[in-house]
Amino acid sequence: MLKEIKFTIIELEPNTFHPLVKADFKGLQNYWWVIDSGASKSVMEITLMDHYLREETDAVMATGLGKEEVSTSSGIIEDLKLDSLSFGPLKVALVDFKHINTEYSKFSDKKIIGLIGCDFLYAHKAVIDFKLCRVILR
Repeated sequence: MLKEIKFTIIELEPNTFHPLVKADFKGLQNYWWVIDSGASKSVMEITLMDHYLREETDAVMATGLGKEEVSTSSGIIEDLKLDSLSFGPLKVALVDFKHINTEYSKFSDKKIIGLIGCDFLYAHKAVIDFKLCRVILR
């Protein structure tokens, strides 16, 4: 069965485009996921963990482009919802998004809750359609 989620694109700097999909958690206002096909794992803001995740005991190693490896904890979103569609559980690395939200605040009022990475995109055989601002998932 195909599922389609709509996204919006913001431009943080000239020619740097970021597709965003609205976060669907009770009690959360104006939080967004970045659809990040360059991220190997999905990641979520650690400060929101107590409200929306079940924490796991294993550590996860994470790296960013040009960054050193850092150890993070991980958690499981019991039922990931994107654009009001349910996708079931998703394991995420937990990191502090303060620096990311500081950068986003210079260009947008949207707060970033995390990254939807290739683990999710690959598992759902995602096709990202930038012309129609949608992701088709299987």
